[in-house]
Amino acid sequence: MAKPTYTDADLRIGVTVDVKREGQTVVHTHRVIFARPLTRAEQHLFADVLVGFYYTVHFSQQFGNGLVAEPVVEFLSTHEARYTLKQRTLSGPWKDLLFAVLANFSYEVAPIQWHDESRAFDPAVGPRRTADDTMTRAT
Repeated sequence: MAKPTYTDADLRIGVTVDVKREGQTVVHTHRVIFARPLTRAEQHLFADVLVGFYYTVHFSQQFGNGLVAEPVVEFLSTHEARYTLKQRTLSGPWKDLLFAVLANFSYEVAPIQWHDESRAFDPAVGPRRTADDTMTRAT
């Protein structure tokens, strides 16, 4: 089963992202809509995955050390969540890891239907399951 690949255009932050500055820290909140309601266990797993992403970035030299706090994850409903990241800058290689983690959750646990305006999770553009259960890019 092949994993999807993304381009830089797929990973762009959309205009619905809430970005503000608190002193030297950039705080940005993202909205995620799942294709189906998540169970409580899946909601906890989603939060744990994002916290795990934080610790991977925080303790790794590969992704910089721009994150300054664990993400805050809130579920607005069983199929909608928002998460907030606090960091020193919005740029860096951490973004590729974040989208890889989100794509893996979307593929393995619960499909992400929408993540801000990211094309990576747009069903019309992004990866989709085919009849033989391989991942291909929609055209």
